[in-house]
Amino acid sequence: MEPWLSYALIAMFTGGVAMVFAKMGMGGADEHVALVIRTGVLFAMVVANAWYAGALKGLKVIDNKTLTWFILAGACTAVYWILYFKALKTADVSVVATIDRAGIIITVLLSYFLLKEPLTPRLLLGMGTILAGTLILIWK
Repeated sequence: MEPWLSYALIAMFTGGVAMVFAKMGMGGADEHVALVIRTGVLFAMVVANAWYAGALKGLKVIDNKTLTWFILAGACTAVYWILYFKALKTADVSVVATIDRAGIIITVLLSYFLLKEPLTPRLLLGMGTILAGTLILIWK
């Protein structure tokens, strides 16, 4: 198996588990406090991983354009997590997580238009299936 596929599958699994753990912890916790705790643990682990890999030295060579893209990505992630946790607090995690995964449609379309990645029939079929499933979940 290709290394990237192993990473992606493990990320898929841990991402799914994380959502259930977050919902389990939300019983008596404010969603904002829950997000602060989760993000704090995330930040500590990411910094520790970068330090262990020796990658923190690379901070010196980040140019302004690259930094701007990372800042924008971080801002989008912050809005995403704030709203995700608000939804998670009051709805079933299975529905929220499934609707959230429909974001892949945005990712694929932006990667096509901005990064010039190919849009294959298989990819279009997968996106259509994801869209159909999302519409089924939100249709009342």
